[in-house]
This record gives sequence, C-alpha cells and structure tokens, in this order.
Amino acid sequence: GYHNLVFVATEHDSVYAFDADGLTNNPVWHDSFIDPAAGVTTVPSADLATEDIPVEIGITGTPVIDPTNGILYVVAKTKEVTVGSTNYVQRLHALDIKTGAEMFGGPAVIQATVPGTAVGSQGGIISFDPLLENQRPALLLNSNVVYVGFASHGDNFIWNGFVLGYNATNLQQVSAFCTTPNNTSPGGGVWMGGGGIAADTNGNLFFSTGNGTFDANTGGKDYGDSVLQITPGGSVLDYFTPYNQLYLSTNDLDLAAAGILLLPDQSGPHPHLLVAAGKSGTIYLVNRDHMGHYSSSGDTNIVQELANALPGGGGGIGNHIGPVYFNGQVYFSDDNDYIKSYQLTNGLLSTSPTSQSSELYLYPGAPLSVSANGSSDGILWVVERFGVDAGGNGNTARGILRAYDPSNLTNVLYDSNQAGSRDTLDYAAKFSVPLVINGKVFVASQSGLTVYGLLP
Repeated sequence: GYHNLVFVATEHDSVYAFDADGLTNNPVWHDSFIDPAAGVTTVPSADLATEDIPVEIGITGTPVIDPTNGILYVVAKTKEVTVGSTNYVQRLHALDIKTGAEMFGGPAVIQATVPGTAVGSQGGIISFDPLLENQRPALLLNSNVVYVGFASHGDNFIWNGFVLGYNATNLQQVSAFCTTPNNTSPGGGVWMGGGGIAADTNGNLFFSTGNGTFDANTGGKDYGDSVLQITPGGSVLDYFTPYNQLYLSTNDLDLAAAGILLLPDQSGPHPHLLVAAGKSGTIYLVNRDHMGHYSSSGDTNIVQELANALPGGGGGIGNHIGPVYFNGQVYFSDDNDYIKSYQLTNGLLSTSPTSQSSELYLYPGAPLSVSANGSSDGILWVVERFGVDAGGNGNTARGILRAYDPSNLTNVLYDSNQAGSRDTLDYAAKFSVPLVINGKVFVASQSGLTVYGLLP
C-alpha cells in the first residue's frame, strides 16, 4: 500500500523506514550494514580513543533524499575483521525509499587522494583515512551530485577536512577537495554542528572549516577556520577568514562548530548573505558575492561582525548549533545560554538581541527548526538536553521538546513536560534537529523516535 514515510539512521549502522502516520509501529523496511557473524560491525569508540560519539560509530551524518527518483543516500562506517586482517571502511549507499534496496550497483567505497604535504602525506599525496575521518555534516544533493563532508573524531590522530562529490546515478566520485592539504598539523574539519554543506542557485557550495593552518592570503591552499565557496568540481571561488584566525586555531575555537546559513535575498546593498558563528561566539555576516578574504587588521572586509554575541558559559564554549531564519529574524542557541533572535533589516543584523528565551540551555545548546504557514503561524521548535558533560554525553534527565512564539521568545507555546508523563521525551541526542512536516514533529533521541502532533 501507500505510506507517508519517515526515515531514521542510527549509529548502529541501520536505516529504518517507519509509517509517519503511526499506522504501524513496525518498520516498513529496515537495512542493516553490519554482519557480526562475518566480522562486520560498527566501529567501537575505543578504537579511536575518544567518546565524542559514545559506544559505537556507524551512521552520523544526516542522509539526503532525491524526491524525484525516490533514492536515499547515506554514509555508513564499519569495522571489518577477517583472518589476520582488520579494515575500516566507509561506504556511500543509495537506497530505494520504497524498499530499502541498494541502487546503482552500490554501495560505493569512499576513497580519495589529493595532492598535498600535510602531516601523514606520502610522496606529496594525502589519502582519505576511513577510520579517522568523521562523516559529520548532513549530505547535500545538488545537480545530480551527492556531496559528503568530513572532520575528525575528537581531534585525534592524523586527519584532514574533506568534501567529496559523487555522481548520484552511478556513485562514481566526481570531485575531491581537501581544506588544508599542506597543513602542519591535522585540521580544517568540516563539522557544521548537525547542519550540512549548502548550495546557492548557481550550484556553488558553501561550508565552514575548523582549526588548522591558514595560508591562502599568501598564495597557499590551507583554509583553517574559514568560510569557503567552492565550485561543484571542488575549486575555491571565494572565502572569508577572521582576522584572528591564528588565535582561533590555537585556542580550539573552531569556526565550523555550528556551520553556516545562507539567507534569503535581502534588501540593501548586499542581497546575497550568509551568517556564521562558531566557538568564539562572534557572529559573522558575509556577502556571498564578495566574501572578503582575509584582513589582518580586523574583520572590516565583511558586511558585519557582532563580537562576543554568543559567548556561552559554564562548561561550554561559544556556539555549536546552526542558526535558523524566519520573517527577518535569525535565531541562535549557544552553549549554556538563552535562545536569542536578531533582527535583519536592509541586510544588517541588530546589534543586540530583539528577544531571548527565559530558559537557559546547557552545552551544546538546543537544536532549532521553524515551522510556519508561509510568513504566518510561525513556531520555533527546540530540543533541550540535561546533565551533560563537556563532551556532550552522560544525560541525567530526559530531554524536552519546546515550542516558542518566534516573535517573542519569552512565550512558550508548548513543552513536552506540561501534560505529565503523556508527552515526555526520551534522553535527547546531541545535534539531533526536530523535523516538522504534515502537522507532526519528529524527534530522534538516544533510543527511539518520538512523534508529536495535534490530539484527535
């Protein structure tokens, strides 16, 4: 029969398709990419000496769907042990959304080599390491190419930031870009804080990078702590790098911690804008047509800078959550702070928040999304976590789904604890953004999928 489907990907290397209307709690289909009897498992976190993703590592980046052809693209990471040999593999799967069947002869093993002299290179070549590379950002499908970004697991070992492109209909690699190919230490990760690589109407890609070497201003090819615009083929078109990039990199203040947001066209002299804010807590408003490059004397080369606007506090540092936009307001949720909105007028942000929540959100902040009927009936949805340590783990209380009036963040329209135990949420997952569609809100947590909607 026919179903509205919601898809869930897990760190246990599974993809599930559920009936989104709750007609059945059993999966419509389920794919697993492990086979323990054959020695194929998820990657234990201990193999990477980090708990940034606790217990096991399988699927981390959000999949992307081609709605025209009904294909879901997802990257899965596995550990594969045979007699006398251990291999780590990342694969790009193309799944039929109706059945879960592999398409186009997939999956494709993810491999890449690029010229460079960075740490770990051999003979002037950098090779993609499937164990050390963390497929963190959401996948992007643009002009029949699936783009996949990578950073690290807890900044451990030798790794590089990559953006790889694959033909969506034959899974052949068509581009490979390394953010810091001549890095003097590992860096340049494409993190994006639960968000993903973005594209404009010309098909060019936008993303930010984390700590690492920067030398593009002197003719080099390293873009640590920068916002990049590259062509679909992986050539740099434009970039912006903060004046204090060396300070950011030295002090672990990744610009890419929260990713970027391409804004809708604005009035004023700069209609095409993007906004970025990372661990430093500074908000950068950048002209996408002329991104400003680098100036050692200050960030006067961009449209606007709001220094220390999102300072965070307690165990958190700055901003790890991607911003969202609605009706001329840009919303942020940084570490150990209140959700804040900034008014965007004639291409400039207000210098102070126009509204902020009464609720304080712990590290790493609250993932945000907006639902609306065009420009009316807006709701800002957030997921709160409790009792987490500096690594974002160790929840001690259940999460809360909360809904705000986006025009007045002191006005809470709903929270999942207000009706006793009826709507309570599971322990919330880090960076899991609430999905709103067809009058329902879907929240993926540490052990399940919860669906909220209007009562009958």
